[in-house]
Amino acid sequence: MNGHVFRAILRALETCALSIFVLLAVHPGSVRAQTALPTVIDYWVKADTLFLEVKLNAEAMLAGIDPLQQDAYSDDPQYKSLRRMVSSELEPQIREFVQVWKQNLVVEAPDRLSLSYEGVRIPVVGDTDKVRVSKLLLTAPLPDQASNLRLTWPLQSGSVVLRQQKVVAPYTGYLASGEASPLIPLQGGASLTTQQTLQTYFAKGIDQFLQSPFKLCLIALVLVVLSLNLRPVVSQLAFLSTGVLVGLGAGMYEVMAVPKAIEAPALIACIIVLALWNLVARRLQVWRLLAVLAVGCLQGLALASVLMGIGVPPDHLPPAILGFGGGNLLPLILVSITALALALLLSGGSHRTRGRISVLVSMLIAGIGVYWIGEPWLLG
Repeated sequence: MNGHVFRAILRALETCALSIFVLLAVHPGSVRAQTALPTVIDYWVKADTLFLEVKLNAEAMLAGIDPLQQDAYSDDPQYKSLRRMVSSELEPQIREFVQVWKQNLVVEAPDRLSLSYEGVRIPVVGDTDKVRVSKLLLTAPLPDQASNLRLTWPLQSGSVVLRQQKVVAPYTGYLASGEASPLIPLQGGASLTTQQTLQTYFAKGIDQFLQSPFKLCLIALVLVVLSLNLRPVVSQLAFLSTGVLVGLGAGMYEVMAVPKAIEAPALIACIIVLALWNLVARRLQVWRLLAVLAVGCLQGLALASVLMGIGVPPDHLPPAILGFGGGNLLPLILVSITALALALLLSGGSHRTRGRISVLVSMLIAGIGVYWIGEPWLLG
């Protein structure tokens, strides 16, 4: 390739990398797309009575839609109609719904408690494009000598963050649809440890990777085939991991954000840029590491949206971020190591064969990325 053309292409790729990095660094958090949040239950005991304050998206529940599946209800006519109702119109429907729904909300201490509906506080209509969080109050008398509580969250109700209040070392946990909590001491002392939080969200991070592994596997491959040498791969993985954790933390603390609609296209565009970069530069450079860091930040911000949907106990946010990010990164690192080992085995130690593998795989990755970008128009 002509030297002038080579340098021109390399400068263009460096400019793209810097632009992505600056965009992620300065993008304001105020433009965050509305995120579907899990239901939150705060509960406490007073005068032998159990109080449960349920903060929920009542309109989604009434429409029979999982509150976490925002794509399923944001354009639903019934949901939109409910969302435009004032509190005096919506409250009777919520009251009627709760009479049936609470039969599936099982609270045991140790026998099943009879829950009573005490009312609901519904915010003003406001911006109908935003989720409205209503506060529902349920109570139940506790039997004599009750010392523990177990709550089973109903099926098809999304997930819930369960938080104990007004005790020392309160329990805070996360329950998926249909899941039951452990026995929780009513006097407190059942809070999750840091290790338990790390383990819980590490497993959730692995699950998230397995749900959509293809783009992340392409990121792993595009890093590996830059030079098919161990040191550049390790360096890029270190910068990618740092970016993921920084982006995940910034997203969860609402310091940085990107609109949800452009998360996937932006990540695909980054994959294409890195793949084309491999065709014109075979050595690891500072610009390349900054580009990988930017890609990691973008991936971390996307993961923050997922983690918000899952729900995180507020007092366990740092270990949850570390566990969820680590769970998502570990499979990616394993894919990178496996791909490097296979490539070195196939090349047989030949630098020329390594170069051919790098060019072929990079072109294939770029082609896949271009197809993903154009797929909506092709199918249309």
